[in-house]
Amino acid sequence: MSKGNALMLLSDKNWTGELSCHGGHTLSVQLFDEIDSTNAEALRQFKCLDEKAHCLPTVLIAKSQTAGRGRRGRAWVSKPGAGLYLSLMRSFTLAPDALQGLSLVVGMAVRTALASLGAAEISLKWPNDLVYHGRKLGGILLELRQEADLCHVVMGIGINIDLATQEALNLDRPTVDLAEIMGEEVTQEALCTALLNQLSRDIDQFIAQGFESFVVRWNEADYYLGKRVAVEQGEHRLLGVSRGVDSTGALLLLKEGTDNSGTLLRVEGGELSPSLRPAGE
Repeated sequence: MSKGNALMLLSDKNWTGELSCHGGHTLSVQLFDEIDSTNAEALRQFKCLDEKAHCLPTVLIAKSQTAGRGRRGRAWVSKPGAGLYLSLMRSFTLAPDALQGLSLVVGMAVRTALASLGAAEISLKWPNDLVYHGRKLGGILLELRQEADLCHVVMGIGINIDLATQEALNLDRPTVDLAEIMGEEVTQEALCTALLNQLSRDIDQFIAQGFESFVVRWNEADYYLGKRVAVEQGEHRLLGVSRGVDSTGALLLLKEGTDNSGTLLRVEGGELSPSLRPAGE
């Protein structure tokens, strides 16, 4: 199998019906040859909604993006075939605080869907990355818009498919793609269908039971569980050993260093990376 054939490009013909029943939910499907960002377009569509209107669950899928973005405003140009660029729009009657942990749930759903298609040994990196033996395969970006008693959420998913198609990668970390991981061809239609059906199941579970019902599943897939890590929070840097997540999705960090060593901290945000600091320092 040639690397470029790991995943066939999306075609608009005779497949959107497969997604119309999104785990029992009616789903609107929007396909784009090129767009600035599926997340940006989803937010524009949310702005057009009536203040009290629920959004029909909607998925936006693009073959390429000219202004894709990730956490901390990181931007990149996404070429056709280089990745899967997908945003799912849903409205919740939950307050933003109650949605804490949802980005982790989305990551777990993506991991499960990929495993069902044969992409094994994929792990999760808190709070929103998919990794393969430490190399980044994809990421999750959630964006919220609150209106009256509703919270509109855009769940953006990016998965590397064939990075060889990118003209300029400009990547600041080790990466991997499905072309390298998978030993057989999978259609983009099959990938989208598996992702959206698994997302529906896991989001419904999250609404009914909260993040607490996902803690064991996350910790089983956590690449950095039990490892020494650093968490960057602006100008602050926390060092310690990852102890997984709590019932809200916050990182549990066994603190190291001169201040409060041995304290178990709850970390609700930050950029996690492996710590290269020798043990005992």
